[in-house]
Amino acid sequence: MIEVDADVAVLGSGFSGSLATLIANRIGLRTVLIDISHHPRFAIGESSTPIANLVLDDILNHYGLDRLVPLTAYGTWKANYPKVSCGLKRGFSFFKHDVNRPYTARIDHANELLVTANSSDEYGDTQWLRSDVDSLFLKEVKHAGIDVFEDTTISRVVCPDDEVWTLHGEKDFEALSIRADFIIDATGQAGFLRRSFGLEDNLSSFHTSSRALYTHFTGVQPWYEHFKELGGCVLDHPFPCDAAALHHVFEGAWMWVLRFDNGVTSAGLSIDMNTNPVDVSVSPEDEWRSWLEQYPSVEAQFANATLAPSPGKFIRTGRLQRSTKRVAGSNWALLPHTAGFIDPLLSTGIAHTLCGIERLMRVIERFWKTDRFALELRQYEETISSELVLVDELVSGCHETLGRFNIFSLFTMLYFAAATTYEQRRLSSPSEEFERAFLCADDPDFRQVVKKGHSLLRRLFQERQREPHAVAEFERKISHLISPFNSVGLCDSRASNMYRYTGAGRRSRSDN
Repeated sequence: MIEVDADVAVLGSGFSGSLATLIANRIGLRTVLIDISHHPRFAIGESSTPIANLVLDDILNHYGLDRLVPLTAYGTWKANYPKVSCGLKRGFSFFKHDVNRPYTARIDHANELLVTANSSDEYGDTQWLRSDVDSLFLKEVKHAGIDVFEDTTISRVVCPDDEVWTLHGEKDFEALSIRADFIIDATGQAGFLRRSFGLEDNLSSFHTSSRALYTHFTGVQPWYEHFKELGGCVLDHPFPCDAAALHHVFEGAWMWVLRFDNGVTSAGLSIDMNTNPVDVSVSPEDEWRSWLEQYPSVEAQFANATLAPSPGKFIRTGRLQRSTKRVAGSNWALLPHTAGFIDPLLSTGIAHTLCGIERLMRVIERFWKTDRFALELRQYEETISSELVLVDELVSGCHETLGRFNIFSLFTMLYFAAATTYEQRRLSSPSEEFERAFLCADDPDFRQVVKKGHSLLRRLFQERQREPHAVAEFERKISHLISPFNSVGLCDSRASNMYRYTGAGRRSRSDN
């Protein structure tokens, strides 16, 4: 029998669980990390953003996790961890495709949108090859001498006095018993505590309804090569369009294409379930091919692509959206990705997870076993829930406009206004004092902006106004709505959908 006593037990050894474990250890708490499997292993949720890197930088510096600081920018990552695969992300790029027609490049860029997130390759964001990145974070946990139980099955969890948990399980065919005062669930979609305690779903308030079909490839050609062949002017692009979270926008779906420096490309479809529910009679491979056949220019990009060894197959999901009504209790908490998920469209996953880790670990650091601990955990729960609702509001509007790219590109400005405002507010405050919610979810004025944006969108669709003056009026109103949150030139018609730099910058300590 293996017996362990701990203050904090963390379930799930992806980067989020490993980071929470490292922080708990730095705070001075006895910590144990438990996972049903081991690394390296395939995972998605791969695209970082300026917010993700700002938050990660603040976390690592606050807790003295200096060895991981290079991961906060592409240049320092490549210089310090060349064997940990990543890809350069300079921003977001979107390209609209029409069914059964080759992509037609337009001189006015009306079927493109490029939004620059950072000033250079050196300070660029990154695509995380999660098998490598998660392994690195876990390696740091082991380097710190923290107890790690991989390939461990937890079969029973009890908390008889509502204070001390006992986790019963098995490791290498030997019985295991772990006592802990607090549990952090970082198991993501697996949702260990949600399943163990039957936590109630909270999907009724979500409007996004999408599913995914994805894998990793080798041999995917850069999109810019096809774009040039089709007459597109890459000189107008503010950054190489493939060095981005590249989105191909379809009717009723969109595709992500994320390139890593080792030749692997992550690609997948997020599909509207209302118009394209799962047909189990069609294999995932055949469904992928059927989507590509409808969009010949994208099909050409993947003409020489083959499945990468990991995962070596297509993965098809049911509805992506999930959420639980309870996110935390007096002696447990779910990290954001375990609490819920919306859709990968706006690359919110890594950033939201890091914001949640920062918030939760501040609560533990400041209020552990004090009279305010339970109250602060309830506030953590309310914040995570409100952030998920906001992400759904931003994403659902984009999904509703997939078939009308001019409206789609305008609605995305709400997200970019939220992201850049959050970045600026964070940079203008001492990192120790900044406690605002992700994407301004705690700002009632911004929440009202989003609600009004949805109202304008519904009115536009209900009235079936497709004339240019109706779209121009929608653009004017969206521009006016976001004006208090727009200091980077969003909704500027002179930009022709080519936004050259919208990033707020970085803290000076990471510029050295």
